[in-house]
Amino acid sequence: MSYDEIENLLLKYREGKCTPAERERIHVWYDQMQSGTPQTELSDSEKSVLKARMWSAIQHERKASGRIRTFLPRLSPVVVRMLASVAAVFIVSLWLFEANRGDQISTANNTTRPMRVTLGDSSEVTLAPGARLSYPRQFSTSRREVQLKGDAFFSITKDSRRPFFVYSGKLVTRVLGTSFWVKKGKEERQMQVEVVSGKVSVFENESIGTKEPASQTKHPLHKGVILTPNQRVTYFEESGHLMTGLVDKPVLLATHAELPPAIFKNMVLPKVIQRLEDAYGVDIVVSGQAANECTFTGDLTNMSLFDQLDLICQSNDGSYQVQGTRIVVSAPGCK
Repeated sequence: MSYDEIENLLLKYREGKCTPAERERIHVWYDQMQSGTPQTELSDSEKSVLKARMWSAIQHERKASGRIRTFLPRLSPVVVRMLASVAAVFIVSLWLFEANRGDQISTANNTTRPMRVTLGDSSEVTLAPGARLSYPRQFSTSRREVQLKGDAFFSITKDSRRPFFVYSGKLVTRVLGTSFWVKKGKEERQMQVEVVSGKVSVFENESIGTKEPASQTKHPLHKGVILTPNQRVTYFEESGHLMTGLVDKPVLLATHAELPPAIFKNMVLPKVIQRLEDAYGVDIVVSGQAANECTFTGDLTNMSLFDQLDLICQSNDGSYQVQGTRIVVSAPGCK
C-alpha cells in the first residue's frame, strides 16, 4: 500500500468514514510498522535519522509543527512521506487508546438466575448470580481480554490471531476458541477452571502486585498447565500451586453427543474402555495384563461416566481410581 493511500485512509479514519475493510488495512499496516516489517526501501542512515526525528517530534509535540519545518527539507521525499504517515498513525493510535480507556463495559449479574453477555467478537459469557465481567466494547487487533469476579461459563469464538485472556484474581486463562468454566474452588482462596471443549492454558498472573499492567505481561506458559475436555485445574492462591484433575461429572464430547445405545455382550474389557475414552476424551488405563481377559455384558446407555465404570468394575470384581487427569482400572483377571 502506497503512502498516498495510507494518508487518504487515515483521513477517512479520523472522520469516521472508513469501511470495516479499510479499518483492517490500517490496523495491519500499523502492526507491520510496530513489528519493524519494512514498508519501503531505506538506507540504514535514513532509518536511523527517521527514528531519531520521530522520537524528537513525539517528545516535543507542542512544538512539533515548528520542528518539522526545520528538519523535513533535509530528508528525501520518501522519508518525509513516511514520517508524515507514521505521525498520523501515532495521533490516531493515541486517540484510539484514550477513547478505549473510557470505553470499558462492566456488567454485573444482580439477579438470582444466570445472565448471558455477548461480547464484541460474538463470544458469549454466562454469568452466575453475583458475578461481574469487565470488557472493552471492541477488542484490540492482537488480543482479547476480560476481567472476571465470580463464576462464569465462557463460549469463545475462535480467532487464531487474537488469543482470549480471562483474568480472575491471580488466575489467567488463555484460549483461542473453546468453552470452559471459571469458578471459585471448594475452599477459600481457591479458583478452578473446567474445560468443556477445546484446549485451555492456565497460569498464575505474575503482574499482580507489580506496576506492570497484566495486558503487557509476558505470561510464563511453561509455568502453567494445559487442559483438555473434562479436565479441571484448581489454583491455590496462598501457595501459587496448580493441581490438575477431572471434573466431577464428565460430559460427552460434542462429536459424541448422540451416541448409539451402549449395549455390550461378552465384549472384552479393553474395547469397552476404549469406547469410554473416545466418548469423553479422558485417558483410561487398564492395569495389568490379566484384566485384558475380562469381558463385560450389560447396558450402559444414558449412564454417567463414573456410573458406567462402577458397573463395569462390579461385574469383574475390579476397581478404579482417579489419578490426576486419568482413570486407572484394575481387575484381578477373569477365568
